Amino acid sequence: MRHCEECEYLHSTGGEYPESYCAIVSENDPKFDDDDKGSGCHYNLRTLRKLERERDEAEYRSLLGYDDFMLTNSIDMTEEDSRKLKQIIGVMMHTIGLWPEGQRHAYKRHGRVFYRPYRNYFNTKPGCVGYWMWEQMQKAGHAEVYKSGQGEFWHLTRRGLDWLEMKLDMKIYDEED
Repeated sequence: MRHCEECEYLHSTGGEYPESYCAIVSENDPKFDDDDKGSGCHYNLRTLRKLERERDEAEYRSLLGYDDFMLTNSIDMTEEDSRKLKQIIGVMMHTIGLWPEGQRHAYKRHGRVFYRPYRNYFNTKPGCVGYWMWEQMQKAGHAEVYKSGQGEFWHLTRRGLDWLEMKLDMKIYDEED
């Protein structure tokens, strides 16, 4: 029996015709049904949490540069990997202008946390200290680059913003909205 309406992984899109989708299970999954009883998966919540952890571990490995890493049941993040991941999250936050102690900060409404970025860019060039992070984010699909005479301007893609939303547990809007 499906209880998608009560599932914590059910997200809704905004707009004139809002749609709901599962953040974990795709419609191509064999356990996903779309019939006269409604659409949804047959996974229990514990399995969905496990699938989310596995997806997160794959994202971490991709961001940290372990492209050839074969995902096993569990990974042990070293202290170095944990430090790198914190650096990447810090750079992503800086890119959209989100700093807890800064002038721009997240706001809370009805128990949920939101942030509306005023920018989405980061200027750097090859050879700079944190350049490796941007290369890894680009490989993972979280960032894109625009080259100019003043260096390279990087920005986070919607996929990168979605990943940061998940890590910070807040809603991050596009800077154009």
